[in-house]
Amino acid sequence: MTATRLTSAIGDATGGFLSRRAVLAGGFASLLASRAGASMRQTPSFPVTVDHALGATVVPARPKRIVTVGWCDEDSVLAFGETPIAMVRRGMFESGIAPWCEERLGSARPHLLHGGQADYETILGLAPDLIVNVFSDMDARSYERLSTIAPTIGYASGPWRADWREQTRQIGKALGRPAEAEVLIDRTKSFLARLARQNESLIGRSFTFGTYFPGSGSMVVYLPGETRVDWLVDLGMRIAPGVERLSRQNPGRSSLDISLEQLDTVESDVLIMWYEGDARGSMENQPLFRLFRPVKAGAYVVLEDPVSVWSASWPSVLAIPYGFPGLVPRLAQAIELADSRAGKEP
Repeated sequence: MTATRLTSAIGDATGGFLSRRAVLAGGFASLLASRAGASMRQTPSFPVTVDHALGATVVPARPKRIVTVGWCDEDSVLAFGETPIAMVRRGMFESGIAPWCEERLGSARPHLLHGGQADYETILGLAPDLIVNVFSDMDARSYERLSTIAPTIGYASGPWRADWREQTRQIGKALGRPAEAEVLIDRTKSFLARLARQNESLIGRSFTFGTYFPGSGSMVVYLPGETRVDWLVDLGMRIAPGVERLSRQNPGRSSLDISLEQLDTVESDVLIMWYEGDARGSMENQPLFRLFRPVKAGAYVVLEDPVSVWSASWPSVLAIPYGFPGLVPRLAQAIELADSRAGKEP
């Protein structure tokens, strides 16, 4: 069976189960999303100081013109009930805005910035009173330039390392609402725990999360500390031993390229791959990939639709309840399908 047919079999085998599970979890997700920003309203007190890896930023008064420059930073801003005047365009969505953000924006349409590099002139022209650049690779020079425009907050951990908890906490501090940040985090953790209980087959099972760029001859593997990896650990899953080993051998790295000849070194109970464009077909046509044990076993989950790719890659307190009810059961069913096949075949 080819990898494409194999993936289709997973979808066919789980369709009815997923629709029911998604409805049940989706109702809880909607409740979480609707209440998270509204409960435990904290009266902001200013000025506040936000410590981060590049310094300490003083926010003198409640910000009214917030620009988010980091990827997905707008999710946390919106979760607190604030509307940014500008945020980064998300290219996979037709509108440039994630649907969980559109729900919060209503009729508001912030200016959409191009990601990858801060557009200082555009940001200056927007006259912000707070710049949020938490999930990013901002360096000291960029921080200095942005800080000449408005108070700028960054990551506490490192470049591209700020997970959904850190984003929520850093932004909550900047908005003078750290207690609300903890409420949002606790509710999201409870939601993840509920999903784990609903999908018990995931607990204790190993995973590898990767992607592929056509013509590269290798698979990108994400390492511990990367945002795609950590939420799976939150569900009770285990990072594949080979991936853990790579992380120990390459401290400070968030991803590594593994040649297709070495795929067996990162074997796991389930393989999760996100693709864009024609990358999936290119990868699944690789004979070495088709021989990779999780693929052969049927424990291969493809992420191509924008909601799955974005929520799994850059989770947030808004993206998790929106995207995970449709995503997590797919992982569980892939493992269950592989287990079922293993029981029937020698």
